[in-house]
Amino acid sequence: MYYLNKIAVEMGKSDFMICMDSGCIDYNTLWATTSLRGIAKVDLTVEVLKESVHSGTGSGIAPDSFSIMRQILDRLEDSKTSKVTEELQVKISDYRI
Repeated sequence: MYYLNKIAVEMGKSDFMICMDSGCIDYNTLWATTSLRGIAKVDLTVEVLKESVHSGTGSGIAPDSFSIMRQILDRLEDSKTSKVTEELQVKISDYRI
């Protein structure tokens, strides 16, 4: 009730509430989700050659498709820390903090 009263100005007075799709420890307490993780699904294909070519007879060194893919993904998330890049961060409302 503390949090519902705290955001009553934005949300309004509620007579009835149903909470779904969130974890809870017991059924005797109203649990509130304060943050949710998002999801983005992407099909990524990196092509560097049309067919297998020996580097001595082809055009020289061919780029590694996995390295290219990793560089693309590093624009979204740091592969060492799993932290999403600053450009994709969103501000959390003060009342949520």
